[in-house]
Parts: sequence; structure tokens; C-alpha cells
Amino acid sequence: MISQRVVGFVVLIAIAVIFWPIVFVVPETEENVELPVLEMPPRPQIVISERREPDLQKVDPSSLPTIPTAPPSVEQPIDIASPSVTETLLPADFKPSRQTAALERTEFDAQGLPISWELQVATFSTQDRAEQIASELRNKGHKAYVSPVTIDSEMVYQVRIGPKMQVQRLLDVRSEIDAYYGVQSSIVRFGVQ
Repeated sequence: MISQRVVGFVVLIAIAVIFWPIVFVVPETEENVELPVLEMPPRPQIVISERREPDLQKVDPSSLPTIPTAPPSVEQPIDIASPSVTETLLPADFKPSRQTAALERTEFDAQGLPISWELQVATFSTQDRAEQIASELRNKGHKAYVSPVTIDSEMVYQVRIGPKMQVQRLLDVRSEIDAYYGVQSSIVRFGVQ
């Protein structure tokens, strides 16, 4: 009970200290500061002069200095090559690639999702060997990854490249990878397992 009274007393003292100067102290009167009144400067006098026309004098051409002219050069005949009338068409060295605009188009499935494909390079029983092959393929610039898959209740690891929207891009790479690793890779539709 005494502690509550002490706390109340301290609160009242704090309020009194805060409000005492507001209620009982007379504010000091501010001295009237007179600011000098600045007068507007007088309007400047503008003198408008008349426009004068320039004095144009006629110049006698005979009084002008003469500029020496260079003697005319001896013109030598110029052989003008006549353009050949016969034109021969050269065969083009450029052969279009197997990819065409039709192959570049993206196909969509029934859900409206783009159909993409991947190259299944090989299947391994150990993850270390699969990661090693995938790393080699990544070093060659392919987007390779390892996908763990359960086949006949056994966990195997498939090395895949892709996904790609166009099958043709995988076909271009397939023969190179098959020859290098001695495998027969297959192109499968990409899907989340």
C-alpha cells in the first residue's frame, strides 16, 4: 500500500514539473524588431533609338584586286572501263540447315503446356558414375542432369540432356553423343517424374 502511494507521489511530482512552466511562468515579451522598409527602385529610363539603314556604296569592279588564276592543266585521256554486259550467276555456298520454321514452332499439349523433349543418354546403377558422365556432358556445353528413377523396385540413375522444345536440336546432338560414349541414346518426352 505504501509503495502505491510513493509511486503516485512520484507521478504527481513529474506532472507538476512538466506543467509548472506552462501554467505559472510568464512568457518574456519579445522586443519589437523593426525591419527596414525597402523602397522600390525608380523605373529605368529606356531610350529608343531610330533604326538606321546601312550606307551601301557601289563598288567599282575595276578597283578590286585581281586574283591570279592557275593555268589550265593539260587533260590526259582517261580510259573508262566499259561494264561487262554478260553476268554470270555463281552457285551459292550456303546450304540451309535442316531446321526450318516448321521445326521451330512449339507444340502444346491438352493442358496448354509446351511439349518438350530430352535425350536419355544412359542409365547407371550408381549415382557417382551417372554424375561423372553428366559432368562431362556439361563441360561439352550440354544441359545434362541426373534423374533418379525406380525400375523394378531398384533405384537407377538416368543421364539426360534437355529439355528442348524442338526434337531436331536433340537429333543434331544424338549421333555425336552415341559415337563418343558407344551408347544408343533415345529421345523421350520431358515430364516431371
